Amino acid sequence: MKKMPKVLVLIEASREFSRGILSGLALYSKIRGPWMFVMRPPFYVEDTLDSTVISWLDTLTIDGIILQARYITDRIRKSGVPLIAMDANTNLKGIPKILCDDQRIGQMAAEHLLECGFSHFAFCGFDHLTWSQQRCDSLRQTVESAGYPCDIYRQSQQGVAQSWTCEYSSIIDWLAGLPKPLGLMACNDDRGQQILEACKIAGYSVPEEIAVVGADNDQLECALTAPPLSSVSLNLEKAGYQAADAMDKLIQGKKTGDIIVDPIQVVRRQSTDIVAVGDADVSTALRFIREHADKSIQVNDVIQVLCVSRRTLYAKFHKALGRSVHDEIVRVRLARIKSLLTDTQLSISRIAKVMNFTGPDKLFRFFVRETGKTPTEFRKDTVGYKI
Repeated sequence: MKKMPKVLVLIEASREFSRGILSGLALYSKIRGPWMFVMRPPFYVEDTLDSTVISWLDTLTIDGIILQARYITDRIRKSGVPLIAMDANTNLKGIPKILCDDQRIGQMAAEHLLECGFSHFAFCGFDHLTWSQQRCDSLRQTVESAGYPCDIYRQSQQGVAQSWTCEYSSIIDWLAGLPKPLGLMACNDDRGQQILEACKIAGYSVPEEIAVVGADNDQLECALTAPPLSSVSLNLEKAGYQAADAMDKLIQGKKTGDIIVDPIQVVRRQSTDIVAVGDADVSTALRFIREHADKSIQVNDVIQVLCVSRRTLYAKFHKALGRSVHDEIVRVRLARIKSLLTDTQLSISRIAKVMNFTGPDKLFRFFVRETGKTPTEFRKDTVGYKI
């Protein structure tokens, strides 16, 4: 009988990033296993992690360890057990790592904000974290290549030691000195949530004055913000599957390299659901379209809220956006449908009702016409990972 690998997994599962990696490990075990996963004890068990790990290493004959870098101790290093590290902020010589393509993440966020029409940009991250700095550099290079400046938030000398709560005042002071409207990238969704809270405290309108995009697409955290946070989604399950495959090679005595987490797309939510324009009529029309995206509105509905003729509005739209009023209605409705497909488990029939289509067949035809894919195909390609 084939020996079942015993893999110790020391990953905090409270964030979607970690849960996505764990999902990939489980998928690998299901297809190529089975494996035995030894998990960290739950928070309500009174025990120290160090003593528990030592006990496991001594008694369970662990074949490999996949863990967050902060859990690496001298005892684990000297155990001789193959390691794969996650969340490594420094170089871990000889240990394969699960790393994000941070340059591409920053670039995708920048391209998203540029598409929104902004001419002023900013980045808020953590100065002491390498991945945050890489996302920052990529965003800045992308917007500067497009001919625009980018302001960077710098933490105080206290750095990490500065209270998360106390930092709100520093962020608010920084935001006050920036031109509006502003397209801002937060290094991740934690920082994005903090920025949105700071905007509420300071009285800034989101996304009209400050549009915010995060990264990692923690769906629960993004949904709990007000307004919901746009974010760069990552192919986490694929990376988890590849990490398991790499661990399999290490257990067999083979060499392997780092695992790269690829970004998929920017999941557009209300925090960036805007096109920055100077024309007041176009801005009002865009806000109306956004607020009624779940309704089957027509061009005449938009004209009725404005004191301009159809010809004038069409001319204004083409000058400001390069597209028609009808095209904008379609774009916004399509974006809302995509968000429901990727952020919820609602059935296609239920999404059709939410978006006020007369039936799922009408939604189906609309989506295929605009994307070339069925709603189910889009959901699988975006959320799921195909082996």
